[in-house]
Amino acid sequence: MNRGKWNGATYSPLAEQLSPASMEALSAIGHVSTVYDVCAGTGNFALPAARSGITVHALDLSASQREVARERWIPHPGTTEPTFTVGDAQSLPWPDSSADACVSIFGIIFCPDPAIALSEMMRVTRPGGSICVATWSKNGWAAALRREAASAWNGITPLPTTWSNSSEFEKAAAGLVSVRSTSHVLEWHLPAGSDPVEELCDQAPALKDFRETVRRAGNWASMSAHLRSTLAPYLRSSAASPVATSEYILHVGTVPNADTAPFRTRG
Repeated sequence: MNRGKWNGATYSPLAEQLSPASMEALSAIGHVSTVYDVCAGTGNFALPAARSGITVHALDLSASQREVARERWIPHPGTTEPTFTVGDAQSLPWPDSSADACVSIFGIIFCPDPAIALSEMMRVTRPGGSICVATWSKNGWAAALRREAASAWNGITPLPTTWSNSSEFEKAAAGLVSVRSTSHVLEWHLPAGSDPVEELCDQAPALKDFRETVRRAGNWASMSAHLRSTLAPYLRSSAASPVATSEYILHVGTVPNADTAPFRTRG
């Protein structure tokens, strides 16, 4: 995978907006002893999981995001600081059947081959343990704006919506049992009176790069108007400020108690 793509990007505002998905995942796996967090980013899942008393080992391709995650850790009595490793989600460094759960929140969907990363997550999780993956649906501002940006500039790709429905995930995760997929909506509360397109581009590094490229070419005014129209179905007003919405899907499954399952060992 391309480390340069992820190193150096600033995800702090975006991380705050995405944190509810991590809390949903934490609730879904329950209070386990050990969990692996794959494509952990700046620690949105790893940090609250560790604060709840779980032993967390986190992995991300980006060294810079790993350092931000470490800096965000605040020690609490009776908790253990998560370990943060730089590595590839498609070749996890952990032994077979070595964790109670393995989680990836908007992470492995960005891998060159998400199915390989999912297979690796299944490999390192013990029989009876949980796999939890969050992925974007096509229904939301993030997917819509990225789709339009990708059609105008080859420097950005559409937002991955891999496994945006339950049947797609069940096919990729063949071997898991008790698979359940639930949809959730994340809300971006934007400043009153702000330009929603500008605010959302500020929070998403890929869109921010796209905006600056189009602005340098002198075409941002027309593109901004087009994106504002694209955003409209996912924007609503509240008493305090505009709210942009994006749907995501949380997939949860259980590794069966069958040591002969094909994903139990690395090929």
